[in-house]
Amino acid sequence: MKKLTPEQRHFFQQIAELAFVNPFSVEREQADCALLAISPGSLPLAERSAKIQARLAEQLMQLQPLADFRIASFTGKVRETMEFAWLFYQFHEFQTAFAEFIERQQQAGDTAINLPCATELLRRFAAAGFDERASAKYIALFYQLHRGFHFINSSVSGQSPAIIELRMRLWNNIFTFNPHWYLDYLCGRMEEFSTLLLGPTGSGKSLVARAIGCSGFIPFDVSKQRFLESFTRSFQAINLAQFPESLLEAELFGHKKGAFTGAIENHEGLFARCSAHGAVFIDEIGDIDIPTQVKLLNVIQDRVFSPVGSHEKMRFSGRVISATNRDISALRQQGLFRDDLYYRLCSDVIVVPGLQQRLAQEPDELGKLIGGLLGRVIAQPEQRLIKRIEDRIRATVPTGYHWPGNVRELEQCIRQICLTGTYSMSQAAVASQPSGFELEQQEISAQQLQQRYCRFLYQKHGSYETVARITGLDRRTAKKYIMAG
Repeated sequence: MKKLTPEQRHFFQQIAELAFVNPFSVEREQADCALLAISPGSLPLAERSAKIQARLAEQLMQLQPLADFRIASFTGKVRETMEFAWLFYQFHEFQTAFAEFIERQQQAGDTAINLPCATELLRRFAAAGFDERASAKYIALFYQLHRGFHFINSSVSGQSPAIIELRMRLWNNIFTFNPHWYLDYLCGRMEEFSTLLLGPTGSGKSLVARAIGCSGFIPFDVSKQRFLESFTRSFQAINLAQFPESLLEAELFGHKKGAFTGAIENHEGLFARCSAHGAVFIDEIGDIDIPTQVKLLNVIQDRVFSPVGSHEKMRFSGRVISATNRDISALRQQGLFRDDLYYRLCSDVIVVPGLQQRLAQEPDELGKLIGGLLGRVIAQPEQRLIKRIEDRIRATVPTGYHWPGNVRELEQCIRQICLTGTYSMSQAAVASQPSGFELEQQEISAQQLQQRYCRFLYQKHGSYETVARITGLDRRTAKKYIMAG
């Protein structure tokens, strides 16, 4: 049995704990800096991770050659610590390989391809004393962790407090706030945890949904050295606003040939296309009628549905992500959205911040957003061009402009400036430009006034704690008032 010195035990315990910290959180930066004895803000995450990996390799080599590492060499609590430390090391050793594989799988589309590094990974796991079942689980978990970080990081850019909080919330949505729970109990069993995305039009809810939907746990087949499916196949989306009410049921549940006029062949609906390891994204869910809501509720609740024109019972095993830009609380109060459906959709309610809030919190975020959006047109745009477009926007758009179209409007603003050198805002948008915390000329209750004030403060500061401190409310009440809007 291997014996650790107190210093070694402390170091490896730090590594084991680090493996379970949200990589987008302040706590992760603090833990990295404590381990490296550096000041917060001095190094980005990638550089901190590289330094930690080098130190971990050095410490492991002091115990024994890495090729000779055996989890059976340790007992008790130390064994668990060393197991997670070794897993942490291997996860980062194959970081580039998994990044390349994610890109290749995205290009390959819905057909699952072989994992090139599978043979070496399986060899290392077997040599360290992991059985085949554990090896398969950890390889699938490595893949999920890499996808989760990739899709969150690429879909949600910026450094405003609201965006930093959003990235943290998304990571927790995929892996829960307690990764130990996820690893022990919930890994591959997240289908009952629904997500409701709220936020204005154009704020990026579909990108957020895709980040969640493409980051689910996909089992690894050891014999075939590939995952059971492609993550591009595991995410299925529908925008309900694109279809008339008469076709919604068929689009959601599918239909059989001859079920109605125009049904000239069998059609596979959203829920049939979703795999057991996948997720469906239902956009504009606030726009559907009550009869469709009832049918949707039954599917989510019972996990069984039938295509239109058929008595065949089909099973749905995926996760549900939904989104709306409408005031869901008002719809419920007006009887336009069923409470029982809402409570099936709201395991986690995530508010995607609007562009005005983001720029109010972090004005420099504008340049970063321009760079990202411009990259869709020009590969690797020069910083000089980004700065010139930013200067034109600041010269053309009024300070504090509320960007009613959010990021989608900014994207068209950039294109218009590229073509014309200026941006022509709609007169309605300029006329409705708010000047701050304003009230309409109507009587409102004290509670409504407090709700509006809380939402105003949250748009400005992006923190429930700050709103609670300023208003003198407890955090839960402040959050309730903010969510009520």
